[in-house]
Amino acid sequence: MVFDINKKIPLNMGKYDLRRQNIKIKSEVGEVIAKYRIPYLHLRREYKKDYLDQQFPFGYLSEEIKHFLKENWFSIDAFRFKSENYKLINLQLFEIKARSYYPNLRKEAYIVDVTSKELGIYKKAIKNGFEVFIVIIWFYDDWRYDVLIKNFNSAEIKIGEGSKRFLNKLEK
Repeated sequence: MVFDINKKIPLNMGKYDLRRQNIKIKSEVGEVIAKYRIPYLHLRREYKKDYLDQQFPFGYLSEEIKHFLKENWFSIDAFRFKSENYKLINLQLFEIKARSYYPNLRKEAYIVDVTSKELGIYKKAIKNGFEVFIVIIWFYDDWRYDVLIKNFNSAEIKIGEGSKRFLNKLEK
């Protein structure tokens, strides 16, 4: 049964292809898939910065980790705390990309693109001893998807500065 609160909204809005939708929709769906496929993954957009000030099962975050995350909060897709025996071992950062798979994709489609700012952040993270991963969610036309997780390697990255509106958001 369809419950219609507002008669002005059409009940059948049409069929949509997720692979051809707005990139924001696809990237948000990709982030949610990553969250459910990678244990204990924290999507940054689900939290406020003060989340980092609480006590975790392994204790409080080090000032180095807390400062790094807060300083780069709006540029990081996801993170998790690597711990063992209730002791924090390391911070792991994740850059999540959602891609549509089509037969005969050009080679360039497999190259991950990030902004120069994000590249600098991930290089700094590695220099600080943190672990950085790239997660690629490949969407197929039959509702299947693949999740590829690999270590971040700046040699395999291309700079794609994105839209001006997005860049302005990153600057804030």
